Amino acid sequence: MRSARLVMAVLAALTVFAVPAAAQAAAGPEIQYATSEFEGNTGVLLVGIRSADGVSKVHADVKDNTGKVIASSDSFWRYRGQPEDETQVWATQEAFVLPQMGYYPVDVQVTDTNGVTTSVTNAGDLAYVVVTYIDSVTVKPATATYEKRSVTVTGVLKGRQPGTMEIRRVAGAPISLLSSDWQEATTGADGKFTATVPIVDSDRNIFINYSYDQAHPYHLSSSYDTPVVSIKPRATKVTATVSARKVKAGESVTVSGTATWNTPDGWAPVSTGRVNVLSCNAQDYCTYLEGVPVAADGTYTLTATPYSSTILRASYSAPDRPDGYPDPYVARSQRDVPIAVLQPSSISDFTASREASGAVHLHGHVQFPGSMTPGTIPVEFQFSETGAGDWLTVGDDDQSYWDGTGYEFEGRLTEGRPGWWRARYPGDPANFQAAASKKIFVQ
Repeated sequence: MRSARLVMAVLAALTVFAVPAAAQAAAGPEIQYATSEFEGNTGVLLVGIRSADGVSKVHADVKDNTGKVIASSDSFWRYRGQPEDETQVWATQEAFVLPQMGYYPVDVQVTDTNGVTTSVTNAGDLAYVVVTYIDSVTVKPATATYEKRSVTVTGVLKGRQPGTMEIRRVAGAPISLLSSDWQEATTGADGKFTATVPIVDSDRNIFINYSYDQAHPYHLSSSYDTPVVSIKPRATKVTATVSARKVKAGESVTVSGTATWNTPDGWAPVSTGRVNVLSCNAQDYCTYLEGVPVAADGTYTLTATPYSSTILRASYSAPDRPDGYPDPYVARSQRDVPIAVLQPSSISDFTASREASGAVHLHGHVQFPGSMTPGTIPVEFQFSETGAGDWLTVGDDDQSYWDGTGYEFEGRLTEGRPGWWRARYPGDPANFQAAASKKIFVQ
């Protein structure tokens, strides 16, 4: 009997604990926010909802600042999200049309598919305000020039009314325009504005902005970026003449010429600016050599000492602006002149002697005192019966090699006549000077 009572007590206890678990209510939907649809019609209310069991009904009450309900809606549709998504956005199918603009608190009720309803007082605000936008913008001319460094910008400020979506022009509104500095304008009775905007830097657009002003308290701000405004600079030319196209290393050349520009009256000398001379290689890598201001008649003269064979580039540039940046309204110009700079060479030692076989043995070294060395170093062996200049090349060593003291050359030639011998490095017409050894008499 006692065991039976114990079993009954355990069953009763299980029943007590099981009943509340089975009767536990679902959590219901979560109302995350309520706000206007700002991109189009602010009379449309958007409600963010999180619900594991879907949404069957949405209700919203719009109140004035006393708490009185002035408009309600049960007509909502799924604005964003899929039916299976827990988080969705619902919107009123018809926009609220209220008697005056303002910011109105909103109460929201959401019922899920299980019939569970969640209510939130002051879930958000309906911002019943005008959405403005800047329309019909023109920029003339599309390109600034040396003579005309400003452009005229026109446009119209319009407002999309809440609820009705009626488009109205906004009069008496401040407009700010930014290129390098801010320019201000005010819309006329037709909502149109006009401003002259200086163009200081090329390839920049003009930012147009309407922001909050007290005369239009319920108008949202808006902005617009114009297409890029370019600068067409005044063309220039520079000439360059050099005193010599071929010099030895260490020798200077004089570069002279004239800088001109294309004015409305034709090409004329510039009176200001500077010409710099640079040394450039085939890859267009350049190093500065010398520079000088142009004279009042556009001419210039300077002396430069190029280090090696190069392209001498005379480059004209106009004076910088007061802020230190180049003037984009005056084009740069350049003229290239190739020049050969011959590096030094010498034959530091040379011997010539007749061997027992009768052949003449020739030996010596070529040196390059500078920091440059040619890729191939041939040596010519020359013979003269008199040694007085009638030199005849009778053999060669087509490539000398470094042996630690110089670029060694050697040869054995068959020549039975007694006479004078010398070795000669022929040089490179574009880069290296020629060199000849002392002359040696061989019997």
